[in-house]
Amino acid sequence: SSLKIKDPAEASSYLTLWNYDRKNNTKQWKFNKNTQSWLLRHMYDFDKVSKATSNLLVEYLCEGGARLRSRVEEDAKMRARRYKEWEKKQQQQQGKEEGGDTNEAEGKGVESKEKATQSSEDASWNGLDDHDKRKEYKRARKVLDALKKTEKEVE
Repeated sequence: SSLKIKDPAEASSYLTLWNYDRKNNTKQWKFNKNTQSWLLRHMYDFDKVSKATSNLLVEYLCEGGARLRSRVEEDAKMRARRYKEWEKKQQQQQGKEEGGDTNEAEGKGVESKEKATQSSEDASWNGLDDHDKRKEYKRARKVLDALKKTEKEVE
C-alpha cells in the first residue's frame, strides 16, 4: 500500500474535535493512532502544524498517557538542548570573529564523532534558518513547560 500523505487540515480538525468533545462531552471524537502518529512526527514542522494546532496538540499531549508524555518530553528536551548548544557555538564563533582568544584544538575530536552519529533529524535541523531553529526551540520549551505543569497537577 502506498503511504498516504495526511492533509494537515485533517490533523488540525482531529484536535479541534477532540477539544470540543472534551469541553462539551459530545462523544463525537474518536482516537486515531495514525493521526496521532502524524501529529507527533510533524509537531515541529511549522508548514504542517500551525501555531493554533500546536497549542491544541500540547493540551492533547498533556492529557495523554504516561508513556506518550515521556516520549514527547524526551524529544522536546533533546530539541531544547540542541538549540542551546547551537546558540552557544554561535556566540563562541562571534567571539572568535571579534578577536576572542579561544583554544582551537578544544572540540575537534568531539566534533567528528558528533558528525558521524548525525541522524536525518539533525540534517533537517541543520537546514533550518536561525529563525526557524528558534521557533522549534520555543515550541519544545512550550511542550516541556506544559508537561511540567501537568505533572504538578497530578501530584
